[in-house]
Amino acid sequence: MAREDSRVLKLVLREAFFKVFIFCKDMEIIVWICTISVVCIIAGVIFYKPYLGVAFVIVSIPFEGKIDFGFISIYPLEAILAIFVLICIYKSIVGRYNFFGNTKLVYSCIPFVLCIMLSAIKSIELSSTAKEIVRWLELFLIYYLTINLINDEKKLRIILYSMFLTVAVVSILGIINYLNMGHRAISFFGNPNPLAGYVNLIIPVLFGMLMSSVFLWERITLGVFTVLSIGTWFLTFSRSGWLSLIITIIFLLFLNKIKRRAIFISLIVFSIFVVIVLFTNIKYDLLKRSEPGQVLSSIGSRIKCYSIGSYIVKDDLIFGIGTGNYHLLIKKFAENATVIYHPIPNLLIKRFTENATTMHIGTRELIVKSNLHSLYLQIFVETGFMGLSAFAFWLVCMVKYLMSSLKTLENTRDYSFLVGLMGGVIVYLFNNLTEVLTVHGIHLQWGIILGLAVVLIQSREYKECLRKV
Repeated sequence: MAREDSRVLKLVLREAFFKVFIFCKDMEIIVWICTISVVCIIAGVIFYKPYLGVAFVIVSIPFEGKIDFGFISIYPLEAILAIFVLICIYKSIVGRYNFFGNTKLVYSCIPFVLCIMLSAIKSIELSSTAKEIVRWLELFLIYYLTINLINDEKKLRIILYSMFLTVAVVSILGIINYLNMGHRAISFFGNPNPLAGYVNLIIPVLFGMLMSSVFLWERITLGVFTVLSIGTWFLTFSRSGWLSLIITIIFLLFLNKIKRRAIFISLIVFSIFVVIVLFTNIKYDLLKRSEPGQVLSSIGSRIKCYSIGSYIVKDDLIFGIGTGNYHLLIKKFAENATVIYHPIPNLLIKRFTENATTMHIGTRELIVKSNLHSLYLQIFVETGFMGLSAFAFWLVCMVKYLMSSLKTLENTRDYSFLVGLMGGVIVYLFNNLTEVLTVHGIHLQWGIILGLAVVLIQSREYKECLRKV
C-alpha cells in the first residue's frame, strides 16, 4: 500500500513538474513573441519616419538599464538606438538620403573622442571600458542624428511634445512616490539626484516654449507640464539639482529680451510653491534637509572626492587612469584604506574610517560611490589633462556658438524658446559640477536638447538668408 502511494505521489509530482515546465516554456515563447513584435513595430515606424527615432529615444530614457525576464535581458535604450542608427545608415546607402550632412559642432568633439579611445589602452576590464566609451559615443551620435533629421518646425514640435509628455509621466510617478513613501521622489530613476538632473534639463525648455507660445491652449498645457516638473524637482530634495537650476535661471534672467515676462512667470510659480510648502507637511522634510549638519556633511564628502581623485590619478596626470577603470581602482584604494563595506542596493559604496588618515585623506564615514560626484573630475581622473582639455574645448566651442547665435533670433518670436533650450544645455553643465549625469540616459536627453538648439538657430539663419535674397 505504501509503495502504491509512493508511486502515485511520484506520478503526480512528475505531471505537475511537466505542466509547470510547459507553462514556463509557453511564457518564454510569449515574451519572445511580444519582444520581437515591439521591435518590429519600432523598426517599421523609424524606417517610415526616421526622425521619430529621436522620439523613441526620448521615451526610452527613463527606462534606461536592463530589463531582466530571467531567460532574456533587454536594454531598451541601446536596442532602440541601435535600430535607429542601422536604419539611418541603410537608408543613406540604399535610398541615398542625406542623414549625415550637417556637421555643426561635430568636429570640435573629435579631439575628446580620440582622448577617450587612447585612454582605453589602459583598460583593466574590457566590458567596463567598452560601456563607458559607448556612453560617450551615444551622446555624440544622438546629437548628430538630431541636427540632421529634425529639419522643420513640425518635426521639432513632435520631438518637443514627446519630451514634455515623457517628463509629465516621470513627474506624476515621482509625486506619487513621494506621497506613498513620504520620502524623496525617485520615479523611474531609483535615486533622487538623477531624477532632479533629468527634470532640470526640461524645465528651462518648458519655460522658453511657454513664453514664446501664441496659443492659449498650448500655454495652459505647457503650464501644467511646468508645474508638474517643478513639483517633482522640488520633491527630490536634491540640493545640487536645486542650486544648478536656480543659478541657470538667474543667468538667463540677465538676457534683457526675456527679463520682464520671465520674472513674472517665475514669481507666479514661486508663489504657488511657497503656499504649498507652508500649508503642507513638505515644510518638515524641507527643514530636515536644510539642517546645517546635513548640508556641511554633503559638501564635505564632495570636497573629499577631489582628494581621492587626485590620489588615484597622481601617477597618470597626462593621460589618466583609463576610461572605465575608476570603479575598479577605487576598490584597491578602499582596501588600502581599511574599508568597512556598507551595503546599499544598486550602489557601489565604500565607507572610510579614521584609519584612512594613512592615505592623507583624513576622512570619517566618507561615502564614495562608483563615481567621484563631478563629471569634470571623473573625466580628469580617467583621461587626464589631455581628455579634460579636449572636453573643455568642445564645451567652449558649443557655448560660444550658442551665445553668438542669440543675435540671430533677437527680434523674433523664437528668441525666448532658444533661451530656454540654452538653459537646458547650461543647467546640465552646472549640475555636473556635483554629479556625474552620464547615467540613466540623461546625457542623451542633453544631446537632443543641444541638437534642437542648433536646429532652431540654423532654421532661423536659413529663413533670414532667404529673406535677404
